Amino acid sequence: MELTAEKILPPKYKSKIFLENLRDPIGFLAHSPENYPDIFRFRMLNRKIYVLNSPDFAQYVLQENAKNYQKGEAYKFLALLLGNGLLNSEGDFWKRQRRLAQPAFHRESLKRVCDIVTKSTQDMLHRWKKQEGQTLNFTREMAALTIEIVAKALFTADVKEEDINTVWQSVNYLNSMAMNMIRNPLALPFWAPVPAYIKARKAIENLDKLVYGIINKRRQGGSFAPDLLQMLLEARDEDTGETMNEQQVRDEVMTIFLAGHETTVTALSWAWYLLKQHPAEEQKLKKEAEQFAGRKIEFEDLPALKFGKQVVNESMRLYPSVYAVGRRLLQEDTIGGFNVPPDTRVLVNIIGLHHHPQYWSEPWKFMPDRFENFESKGSKRFVFIPFGGGPRICIGNNFAMMEMQIINALLAQHAELELLSHNIKPVPQITLKPGKGVMVKVKKVSV
Repeated sequence: MELTAEKILPPKYKSKIFLENLRDPIGFLAHSPENYPDIFRFRMLNRKIYVLNSPDFAQYVLQENAKNYQKGEAYKFLALLLGNGLLNSEGDFWKRQRRLAQPAFHRESLKRVCDIVTKSTQDMLHRWKKQEGQTLNFTREMAALTIEIVAKALFTADVKEEDINTVWQSVNYLNSMAMNMIRNPLALPFWAPVPAYIKARKAIENLDKLVYGIINKRRQGGSFAPDLLQMLLEARDEDTGETMNEQQVRDEVMTIFLAGHETTVTALSWAWYLLKQHPAEEQKLKKEAEQFAGRKIEFEDLPALKFGKQVVNESMRLYPSVYAVGRRLLQEDTIGGFNVPPDTRVLVNIIGLHHHPQYWSEPWKFMPDRFENFESKGSKRFVFIPFGGGPRICIGNNFAMMEMQIINALLAQHAELELLSHNIKPVPQITLKPGKGVMVKVKKVSV
């Protein structure tokens, strides 16, 4: 896009109103398209921030001119935990790592994963059977389930209950601490001897111990499936012939292991929070799942779980796990005729796009049927982007969708749950958390 001579700036959000909205940043972002359908700007201390509510503008930043938009501040904090893995790496190194990991998410690989998802979910349901009448943190249960699935499917590794506790506690704490650092431009560097940072470094150390344990066990040899970990360990640089060093393997395993379950946990939690408030929709899901009564759901059955996919999409529309994507402009640009100076922070407002009244009728209602004939290509491609967009779209999006469709079908078919949590307020951390979790009572499990 060529620069306009007059360098027109986007409308400015009034500072006083903006400061008031900081009390509810998610509500602020989700409602902003009602007054600013395309773009607006504000300043936070020394940062110029542009918020994009237009799908065309989002597409320009994430796809058409992505090279001019570097990852924002949030990724620097994520790098403290994830290192230079797929989520944080840039340029040619990122392209190489993406090509290496891609086969693990191809159709043939997902067929094998399908059996793992089914078996792990059935095992969880058998545990629930023994807990009928008890109260469970559904979010914590989904974390345990998806951690097990990712470990088995991508790393052919078994995780113990203590490992699950380590991941659950460490990730929750790091999530909260990272968000506090991101919101505070004056935050001390991570090496500072601050009690919160000391605790965070211990959490990272615990996660490292788990991840390096998986890697080291594999290096000792044995017979393993051709999984993602094996691909990473056997990969060689095209120019030098060198394999990845320990740090590189660690960073990729840590990224896929944590990102591979965290966003899915959030999406499943919101889906069932919404379903339990809409019994007619839950019954439709149950009816669809009952066609597989008495037999295992196969990979080829996924198209028959059409309504289940609509439920997942509508849940991610209302409560996207990744609610915004930040970028920092490298060289001066224009977006839709508006001037963008260098070093401007650009925020692709995913939750705003998902509630935009121009593209969604009754945007605040839970209506899974709206996705029955939804076409996510062409002009609508960036209206709904729960997995991001452009070349850096989430590598595991098909893995996650398949996983959630099967889990939801088995839950609808076999579990009767009573929702105990009401009026949960979304907590904006690295992902959009449902408070401290969705609490349910296990009424009956038929397994």
